[in-house]
Amino acid sequence: MDQIINNNLTLIRTATRGDFANCIKHIKGLKSVLLTINKLALTDAEFNKVVTGCYTLKMSEKSLYGTQTEKFKASYSANKFKALLQMVALTGAIKAASFEDLSFDERSKRVKSYEVAKQTGHYVNYPRVWIVGDLSMADFSRIKGHKPLSLNYTSIASIFGMDIANQVFNDASSTSDSDHMLLNHNPAITISKYLSVKKDELMPVTDVADLLYRTSGRAKSQEYWQKTLRVLVEYDALPNIEAVSLGSAGLSIKGLRKNTKVLRLIDPTNVTDNTDDIEPLRVQAVYHYNFEKYLDDAQADIDKHEATKAKQENDDTNGITVTDEMLPF
Repeated sequence: MDQIINNNLTLIRTATRGDFANCIKHIKGLKSVLLTINKLALTDAEFNKVVTGCYTLKMSEKSLYGTQTEKFKASYSANKFKALLQMVALTGAIKAASFEDLSFDERSKRVKSYEVAKQTGHYVNYPRVWIVGDLSMADFSRIKGHKPLSLNYTSIASIFGMDIANQVFNDASSTSDSDHMLLNHNPAITISKYLSVKKDELMPVTDVADLLYRTSGRAKSQEYWQKTLRVLVEYDALPNIEAVSLGSAGLSIKGLRKNTKVLRLIDPTNVTDNTDDIEPLRVQAVYHYNFEKYLDDAQADIDKHEATKAKQENDDTNGITVTDEMLPF
């Protein structure tokens, strides 16, 4: 199975055509991140243990950054590395595993550890789990032409859907409830309507983010919604809206500096056409699992599994043979 990782390394070093080659040529730092992850996979990855049928690395983002070369770290901060890592996960070249993705044995180990921690207060800090995939199957068209940018769940789910967002933001190390927020539809129409009634059909990004913040029932923070907007603009999810600075667009608004970032409506003619049936933009939690209940259910499964195993061992010891008369059919 090491052949998959070796093929990945060969592809990283020799690719000259296609979206993948374009991305490693034009997105600075991407090639180094891919090389490091796949080299680690050869030496440190576990196969078919943590996640069934997969190569996995159990490492925090901080630890992954620490494995980069000194030359890389001199040019790229930890935050820039995180943005690159998220881009890689967005393609599917690696995927972040959820707790539910883990193998039975891995979940059993963690459940027992959490149970001990509840009684003693001594918690084991389990790192995130990264599934290292086949590079030839990854979709680099998702990041082609884009710059490394810190992503968030809301924006990626709006653009690519929940499954893709999950492979970027799953966290098998977390025992807390999910706080991922999901928009009920693409916000382009709602934001366009905001802009269409404004002078010059533009608004500062901070004002639009504040509107989304209030729409969400003040979930997260205004900074979170500013990040959401940056990602939506970068990944062309607001097709009739552009982000510009006042000065570069030759515009001015009293009381605002020329470098103020604004969103401007490009094509106002179709803002309200055939959109009356679009429900208002709303924000909701993706899901909230009750981890205590999950632990109880998981422990029950473990107990059942161990009881069955013990019975089988006892049967084997006592030489019990299953006959046709013992079968229920």
